[in-house]
Amino acid sequence: MGFNADKFQSAKMVARTEKVECEALRDFFDEGDELVWEVRGLTSNEMFKCMEAEKRNGTVASILEAIKDASGQVEAMRKAIGLTKATPGEVAKRLEMLVIASVNPTVNLEQAVLLAERFAVDFTYITNKITALTGKGFDLVKREAASQPTADYPSA
Repeated sequence: MGFNADKFQSAKMVARTEKVECEALRDFFDEGDELVWEVRGLTSNEMFKCMEAEKRNGTVASILEAIKDASGQVEAMRKAIGLTKATPGEVAKRLEMLVIASVNPTVNLEQAVLLAERFAVDFTYITNKITALTGKGFDLVKREAASQPTADYPSA
C-alpha cells in the first residue's frame, strides 16, 4: 500500500515529552516536588537552529573582538552571555537545545550555562534525552476511549 500522505497530513500530533530524573539537583527543587526536568523533542527548525549555534558562537566572538578596542569589556560581555571563545560548538548547541526544549522548568540561556558549568553530567544527560525524543519524531494524539455511561441511581 505504501505511505498514506493524506492520513499523515490529517494526523493530530504533539511533541514527545519525557521527565528526566535529576537527583543531583535536589537542593534546587521545592520540598516534596518531583526531582525531574521535563523536556520535549525539537522541530526541524529548532533542531537546525541548535546545530547552527556553533557558527553563531564564532560569529559572536568575532563581533566582540571587533569592538574590543572600543570598550575593553569583551571578556565581560562574553561571560555575560555565557559564550566565551573557549565554549565548544557542541556545548553551544546543547545550551540552545536546553533553552528551547525545557518544558518544566523553563530556562533562559544564563541558567542553561550555569547548569552546564556546574552539573555537566546532568546537562549532558538532559540534552541527550532531547536528542533521543527528537529522533523519535512527534507522537500521534491518542483519541480518548469512550467511557461506559453510568446510571443515575436515586440516593437512599
